[in-house]
Amino acid sequence: MLAIGPEVLRGEIAAARGERDKAIAHVEKAVRLEDALVYTEPSEWHYPPRHLLGALLLEAGRAAEAETVYWEDLRRNRDNGWALFGLVQALKAQNKTDAAALAEARFKKAWERADITLTASRFGRK
Repeated sequence: MLAIGPEVLRGEIAAARGERDKAIAHVEKAVRLEDALVYTEPSEWHYPPRHLLGALLLEAGRAAEAETVYWEDLRRNRDNGWALFGLVQALKAQNKTDAAALAEARFKKAWERADITLTASRFGRK
């Protein structure tokens, strides 16, 4: 479990340096490590690296890959607002307007009581 954090951190540092491919590789590793965790309630790792991975893929212009990442997160965490927000961005980037409208409606319902406005599927970035 503790191996996830350093990979996320390495990914964030690489992203801050503009090293997108390196950042994505580190966060992909963090996702694999999280997927290997034994299911517990609550989860042993609370920061979902898929949200970061999706955001990094979008920043790199890889919207189709980001879409896949967000759908997988939603398969695991139905109606997660962060993943829905990223999915909307990924669909819009691919001009999938009908699908984006459906995802946006799901996001609005999931996020209707939230007290923050999202700008990305990763916390702390615009």
